[in-house]
Amino acid sequence: MKRPTSKADLRAEAKRMRAGAAQMYALEAAEKASKHGLQMFSSFNKGAIIAGYWPIGDELDPRFLMLALEQAGYRIALPVVSTENAPLTFRLWGQGDPLEKGALGTMQPVKDAPKVTPNALLAPLLAFDEDCYRLGWGGGYYDRTLAAHTEIKAFGFAYGAQFVENLPRSEFDWPMQGIITEEGVILPRKKMM
Repeated sequence: MKRPTSKADLRAEAKRMRAGAAQMYALEAAEKASKHGLQMFSSFNKGAIIAGYWPIGDELDPRFLMLALEQAGYRIALPVVSTENAPLTFRLWGQGDPLEKGALGTMQPVKDAPKVTPNALLAPLLAFDEDCYRLGWGGGYYDRTLAAHTEIKAFGFAYGAQFVENLPRSEFDWPMQGIITEEGVILPRKKMM
């Protein structure tokens, strides 16, 4: 993808790229990415809490991976937007547990589901670069969450076609520990501090 000059231009181009990938092979890509993610998370202790997300629109669907992780003995959580401009909170969720509508078009666990701090999380994205920085929707929820919880290991979950050479960054952007795609797990080119 050509490098647009601003985050707004990049978001528009990334949305078009992701929509194209989703139209071509969304289900197959989600299944393949799930296998790569399950293998990558096998280094985590059983019982660890992995936060996924309920996909919106043409985001790569992590539900195959969440099911596989749950069946392998991990606990699953989903994000909850509590208030605008605040970090995400997370609630435990398992296959078959009820969900309710959340902010910004999301689905989230019901209010009485236990709040938890995950060991790792999957983050949806519009684009990523070789240093595993992600371009999100622009709300800053994941960046605020990672700033507040530096112990959480964060992994992007995306189509391989969402790669761009370099993303514009601000001081508030947090790199991921890796990006899980249908093609494999991409690790940062540069060592993160």
